[in-house]
Amino acid sequence: MYKKILIPIDGSEQSTEAALQGAELAQIIGATVTLFHVVPVLPVDRIRSIVIDEIKVQGKEILKQAEQDIAKFEVPVDTDMVPGHPADAIVLKARLEEYDLIIMGSKGLGAVKIYLLGSVSSTVSKHAHCSVLIVR
Repeated sequence: MYKKILIPIDGSEQSTEAALQGAELAQIIGATVTLFHVVPVLPVDRIRSIVIDEIKVQGKEILKQAEQDIAKFEVPVDTDMVPGHPADAIVLKARLEEYDLIIMGSKGLGAVKIYLLGSVSSTVSKHAHCSVLIVR
């Protein structure tokens, strides 16, 4: 059924819960897990470069913490971090690396924000080639 599970994480409570549920499912079905963090892309200049460097450091910490959180499930896990727009990067990675399932948290944005901006989980669920499980 599912052999490769992609779990996008951003440090939020919802993404932590998605990682825990994803790891537990992976343990039960014998799947592997990839914890995935997307660093937003900003135009480059000196100040933005410093901000981007700090965001990358935070991203590595988010991945490290998530990996520690799911260690108790003893599933094969790897981590990856890329720059980009979160929804686009998630959909692309899932397709190119042939993931069977994406498990991600729901941000719970208000109705107006969702209408104006859309949500990452909504965009991923519409455009992913594979099944998407959204954890609340």
